[in-house]
Amino acid sequence: MAVEQPAPAKVKLPPLWLSASAVAAGITVAFGIRRWIDHFVSEPDANDLRGPYVAAEIGLKYGWSHIYERDLQRALSAGFGPLGSVISPDHNYVGPPLLAWLVLPIEPLPLPIAFLIWTLICLAALIFAWWLVAPGKGLARITLLLVALALYPVHYSFWLGQTVVLIISLLLIVWWLLERQRWAAAGALLAIGLFVKPQHMLLLPVALLITGRWRPVAYCALVTAAIAIVSVVSLGSDGIAAWLNSIAYTNASPIHSGMTYAYIFGRGPLATGIGVSLGLIALALAWYRRDRPDLVFGLAIVGSTASAFYLHEYDPAVLIAPAWIVLRHGVSLPQRVWLLFGIVAAQFIAIALPIPMLLWEAIWIGMLGLEPWLSARTRPLRQADATAAKARLSG
Repeated sequence: MAVEQPAPAKVKLPPLWLSASAVAAGITVAFGIRRWIDHFVSEPDANDLRGPYVAAEIGLKYGWSHIYERDLQRALSAGFGPLGSVISPDHNYVGPPLLAWLVLPIEPLPLPIAFLIWTLICLAALIFAWWLVAPGKGLARITLLLVALALYPVHYSFWLGQTVVLIISLLLIVWWLLERQRWAAAGALLAIGLFVKPQHMLLLPVALLITGRWRPVAYCALVTAAIAIVSVVSLGSDGIAAWLNSIAYTNASPIHSGMTYAYIFGRGPLATGIGVSLGLIALALAWYRRDRPDLVFGLAIVGSTASAFYLHEYDPAVLIAPAWIVLRHGVSLPQRVWLLFGIVAAQFIAIALPIPMLLWEAIWIGMLGLEPWLSARTRPLRQADATAAKARLSG
């Protein structure tokens, strides 16, 4: 008597839209890797890592009070090639001493090797943070990482050896720590981020404080005070004066406000007023939605970038952090659609067109504030669609 063989299990394929998104993002990432390699081979010294790299070298050789002296920066950058050695209002080092201290472990290496190691560290940090925080599972989760790497601001950050990818990773880890009530570690990392890229998270301690989450803010204040004291002591009065002079020298270049509302309205009270207003609106909405920690966190970061006066083409990459966090906690269909528009807006930066991103960012503040209302209005529609789909399958 023949034994009936069980029917082979059907393999459930991912939706076409998800597969297409993964393939498109993967191709874009491959193109970005090739472009980065070409840049590394042809101009290995032309990157922004040389700023803190040279500052670290100055600190070791001449003392930390001299790291903002432009003549020293020029002298030590002289061997970096025609692009890598430029010291101008667009390229002089104005970061805090902390950033130069963070570069100290790779400073003894030649700049190209240091740049390569820095890039790998940034990539590893982003993958680690993605593994901790990114929502979804399987191909959907992998696609989120590929899409993030495919965004032009992220690619440009890797291209220049910038710190933005590290800040994305730091913010995601801070969120992971806050969820587990590890206030001291979260506050310490937040303080470090404030010294590296304050324009990305300046409103985050304020938002946490006004929504009753004071413990990480207290630890952040303690670590911030400690870093500030060490920085002041290391610089001395001459170093602080040179720092302020270097900042004033840098502010002479309009390139540093290329991703702010000054791009549309010019530098002046109008652009400043719009940025400050957006920051205040984000804080007000964060307080109003204080029962949703993910929205508080997201609004604080978007409000920080919207109100910043010092942003470049790579800086919008930091918005990946709030996007992953709110997706992790579930958002409405309109919110998901708006995030898709954000991907498109970010790619326009590649052709020197920041206006779509600036408009998208301002509207996203309102969308985040409206999220609970949007979710409540669209939930019945999702339930009706799910019921209809079950009925079709049963019929």
